Amino acid sequence: MKSLNGVERVLSQRLNLLADSGLYDVYLITCNQYGAPLSFPISEKVHHIDLSTRFLLRCSYHGLFQYFDRFVSKRKYIKAICRCLESISPDVITCVDQHVADLEAVMKVKVDAVKVVECHSGRAAYFSNLKKMNHTYRFYLGSRLKSKLVRAIERFDKVVVMTEAEKYDWHMDERVVCIPNMLAYYPDDDAICVHESRCQVISIGRYAYQKGYDMLIEAWKLVQRRHPQWKLHTYGSCDDGAGGYEQLKDTIEKCHIPNVFLHTATTDVFGQYMQSDLYVMSSRFESFGLVLIEAMSCGLPVVSFDCKYGPSSIVDDGYTGLLVPVNQVAQLAEAICSLIENDDRRREMAINARRESAKYHPDHIMPRWHAFYESLGKGRPIGS
Repeated sequence: MKSLNGVERVLSQRLNLLADSGLYDVYLITCNQYGAPLSFPISEKVHHIDLSTRFLLRCSYHGLFQYFDRFVSKRKYIKAICRCLESISPDVITCVDQHVADLEAVMKVKVDAVKVVECHSGRAAYFSNLKKMNHTYRFYLGSRLKSKLVRAIERFDKVVVMTEAEKYDWHMDERVVCIPNMLAYYPDDDAICVHESRCQVISIGRYAYQKGYDMLIEAWKLVQRRHPQWKLHTYGSCDDGAGGYEQLKDTIEKCHIPNVFLHTATTDVFGQYMQSDLYVMSSRFESFGLVLIEAMSCGLPVVSFDCKYGPSSIVDDGYTGLLVPVNQVAQLAEAICSLIENDDRRREMAINARRESAKYHPDHIMPRWHAFYESLGKGRPIGS
């Protein structure tokens, strides 16, 4: 809960709404907060417990020592989670993190609880993310780990996914439930202006392989030739590896692309949306695409790769935005240019996007969570 990413944002919001409803006793268990402030505000009615374990940090160690250290620290980590949950004795345990050790720990807990796992990465993403690895041994290890992760998820009583498309990909029938993400904030009509052009395009997400910023920058080189006055602003946390922040900066400098601005993550995402004209998502894969509904709620039409999962279930192609085949950089650039060059179409899509995003308001999504908990047949659900 130290990150400014979308998972933390929507989880914080949901925990607050569940706790403030008075229907549930809600616990948030973190593992490495160490007194640092949570990224997003948590209601006083949410019981926060931090286990202060450095297991996930130790996973980044290198050398022979890492194998022994991981083995020992993983056992301690799992025991700490089990002790904590068994002392609470909840009716429902929800695991949000996608680390194998978290999943194994929850499955080992000796309480009569319904065990739920939320998939915020998307089933296809587990293996698509391996494509960035160009080292055969690392690819092999990554494949084994991802397969282990999927098998662990399949042991849970319930799996919550964000889209219907992913629901069917799990092939687990009624054990998989689709509940979309919801908007943390829905701006007032007075705050939305779809008539004033600012010549600005925005994209928000981690600087990681998944988000495809390398392809977005390639597309922007084509956009820039036709519309040199337009600017591209990106906001995200700086992840290492392919697609990382430093590599993107080098590409921008070497290719002399003056109107691309890479920013670090911001807590004022809605303020940045409302300073822009349209939103672009260049992801190779997603689970949902929270940024899409956020941007639409601020009156922004969307241009997006039609990746798994999310865009096709959120964006109505030609009505609220434009969908482009995955990895087709030239088509992405052409779609961006088409909206830049047609003010009336862009503004019409902006109005449609704003209207359609209302279906993700908490008033529409939270009843689905209440119905889900009621369907589990337990007394007073507790989320962890």
